[in-house]
Amino acid sequence: MRARAQIKSHPIHPMLIVLPLGLFLGSWIFDLIGKATNNELLWAASYYSAIAGIVGGFCAAIPGLIDWIGVVPPRSSAKNRGLLHAGLNTLALIAFIAIAVHRSSSIAEPGAFELGLMTITIVVLGISGWLGGTLSYRNQIGVDHRYANAGQWKERTLESWARPACNQSELSEGQMMLVLVGGERVVVGRCPEGIVAFSDHCIHKGGPLSDGALVGCTVQCPWHGSQFDVHSGRVVAGPAKSKIDVYQIEIRSGEVYVQPRKENQPKAA
Repeated sequence: MRARAQIKSHPIHPMLIVLPLGLFLGSWIFDLIGKATNNELLWAASYYSAIAGIVGGFCAAIPGLIDWIGVVPPRSSAKNRGLLHAGLNTLALIAFIAIAVHRSSSIAEPGAFELGLMTITIVVLGISGWLGGTLSYRNQIGVDHRYANAGQWKERTLESWARPACNQSELSEGQMMLVLVGGERVVVGRCPEGIVAFSDHCIHKGGPLSDGALVGCTVQCPWHGSQFDVHSGRVVAGPAKSKIDVYQIEIRSGEVYVQPRKENQPKAA
């Protein structure tokens, strides 16, 4: 899922997060060595590293929040993982702010409170970093992995189901686009048998099928490889065990209209 906060497709959040991580780790190391050698200069280096790390942490959090809101699929394992990742990072920022406030000056000798809290916070940052790596390398958040012939990424928001999702000519065989309509994420794609529409939500862990691969009339989830028939929604290959939702389409004058599922259609008065 391509990052919303990016520079020429390069996600900003991973670029910025290395700064506070390095500064916080450096602050901890400076304090440990300074404590062992009774070196005021190292205590000062620790203090200012922590201050810079706090500023860098807030800067890194902004694009991370943008991506969590705008990119991570709802009702997915990555959404919960991203929330935990953000929560641990927030606790780390609060801890380092408390440590900086607790010190009387930049050259003050760190006490047991500062060193103990800092050590715990470094462990927390390690856990948070592990979660961040999982978001990047397993959930592929911020990764652009368009496959051959997939074409440029397309996404469209419709005011209502009465609006066309796209024109038939916009999609060639094997291409897909994500359509946001009525609070739902619908994938519109073209397979050898024509235009199809199905839910973007992989039933296994909530992966984005719009970011997967459409080969023939089978779509594969990019997260764990589950495959589904795009006409019936049935599982072709696991680990998913339940079928995905599919939508009926109607083509009028070359425009593709997605029909809402029956439970979402307005009831007659």
